[in-house]
Amino acid sequence: MRLFKPDYYVRNFEKINLDRLKKRGIKLLLCDIDNTLVAYNDPDSNAKVKRFLRDVEAHGIQVALCSNAAPARAKRFARDLDVEKVYYLSFKPLARNMKKAMRHFHVSPRQTALLGDQLLTDMLGGHLAGVYTILTAPIIEKDKLDTRINRFFEGFIYRHFEKNNILKKGDFDD
Repeated sequence: MRLFKPDYYVRNFEKINLDRLKKRGIKLLLCDIDNTLVAYNDPDSNAKVKRFLRDVEAHGIQVALCSNAAPARAKRFARDLDVEKVYYLSFKPLARNMKKAMRHFHVSPRQTALLGDQLLTDMLGGHLAGVYTILTAPIIEKDKLDTRINRFFEGFIYRHFEKNNILKKGDFDD
């Protein structure tokens, strides 16, 4: 179960303490897109996301997108956000694209963080890649069908965490 537990749990991406990441030695932040930076059904990024990514870079942390989204959606977001690298169809929890990103940016897993909204894809994938994991609450409660299935199983994990005083859903670190 520890593979599903985030290292850092925040209400939303804007609540991330970037100094905390910097002190941990994080040099690369891999960001999920859907329901992490924007709602899964939102066709465009927004000023808040752009400001956040500029703040991340101002703290000396590089940014890449690492998403299970289709190429067209992921590339559009990368272009709109002026993000150099995007890893689409990542098939998280597989660690393949996270490892590719680390090689591209010449960083180790200890220097990498993954930001996402799902335990079964993002947190598990991040831990399998050996990176620092940041869980955010979903932007909206509505999800695509495949994500709804994941959320059903996440419920069991959250209940286990809460029962064992490991993590309580909605009890954020921020």
